[in-house]
Amino acid sequence: MKKMVLLLLAGVALFAFILATSMLWYKFFYGSPDVINNVNSVKVQLDDTNNTIDESGLIPLSDDMAMSLTPYEFKVENTGDTAVTYNVLLEDNIVNDDSTYNNKKLLSRNQLRYQLLLNGKIIKVGNLNKIKNNVLDTRNIASDQVNNYQLRIYVSEDAQDTSWQDKYYHFEISVQMEEEDI
Repeated sequence: MKKMVLLLLAGVALFAFILATSMLWYKFFYGSPDVINNVNSVKVQLDDTNNTIDESGLIPLSDDMAMSLTPYEFKVENTGDTAVTYNVLLEDNIVNDDSTYNNKKLLSRNQLRYQLLLNGKIIKVGNLNKIKNNVLDTRNIASDQVNNYQLRIYVSEDAQDTSWQDKYYHFEISVQMEEEDI
């Protein structure tokens, strides 16, 4: 009987050893710990107060006139030890729960233009409908670096003859890490 108990305990210990070894093997070779650490090392600070443009002051503007608009500001900070690559995404967001926007339609992206500034310099200007897969910017950020963004979205001066009155545009910015091949 004593031998059976010892054999049973040895079997349980062997099973636990094999399971732990398999998990460590998977995490080391397939778990991509560098990507996991990089995701945890990037901080994103978004401006939640200024991501809607609507009829208050909504008029078609030239790119030069749009520089006077108050921008939507956000920053991406790498607090990790290694450089990482990220995408800044711009997504349309319909407001359903606010009585201000219940009777209004969303502006079409082909009526809107944008200016994207990085650390005070314009890096992109264009029509919103030209953005592919909602990616505004793809950038590599070094360790301990901060990227300060400003985004202005406005009605294109080409939209003067289109229906843009009594509409709004509400957007959401998110930052997504790119997965690296290991």
